[in-house]
Amino acid sequence: MLTDETIRKISEEERNSAGLSKLPDGFFEEVRAYMEKKEKMAREETEKWALDAVKRRLETIFERRDRKILNAAPGFINSAVVPDNMSDEEKKFFERIIECLTVFQKEREGKLEKKDENLVLVTVLDSVTKFVGMNMKTYGPFKKGDIATLPAPNADLLINKGLAEKIEMTDY
Repeated sequence: MLTDETIRKISEEERNSAGLSKLPDGFFEEVRAYMEKKEKMAREETEKWALDAVKRRLETIFERRDRKILNAAPGFINSAVVPDNMSDEEKKFFERIIECLTVFQKEREGKLEKKDENLVLVTVLDSVTKFVGMNMKTYGPFKKGDIATLPAPNADLLINKGLAEKIEMTDY
C-alpha cells in the first residue's frame, strides 16, 4: 500500500543512491491509483498543498531515475552492464535510449570518417569482381548495368579499362 511516507522514503533512497533504488512491484500503477484517490479527497487548502507536495516529490523521483538511466546508457554500450532495479517501463525506456544512442554514434562515426570529396557516379558496362581500391576499401562486385559512386581514382581505372562509364549529372 502506497502512502506519503513510502513516497518520502523512496525519494530519500533515490537521492542517496548512486544507482536506481528498488521500487515496489507495480509502483507506477500504485502511484496512479494513489494520486487519483488523493485528488478526490483534496477539498481543503491544506489537503491540496499536501497533494502538490506529493506530486513534486514524485516528479523528483522520476527525474532522478530518468537521469540515472540516461547516464547509464553510454556505459551499457561499452560494457553491456544493465542498471539494477529498473521497472518494466524503465527497461523499455532504456532499450529505446540504447537504440537511439547506437544510431547516433554510428551516424557520428560516419561523419568523422575521412570523406573522399572527389566521387564519380558510374554505370557498370561489364561484370566487375570485388576489388580493393586505392583507399584500401573494398568495392564490388558489380554486375552489368549497376550504378555506383566511387572515388575518382577507382572510377577512372574502371573507365579506362572500358568496364564503366561516367554518368554526367546535370542541373534541372
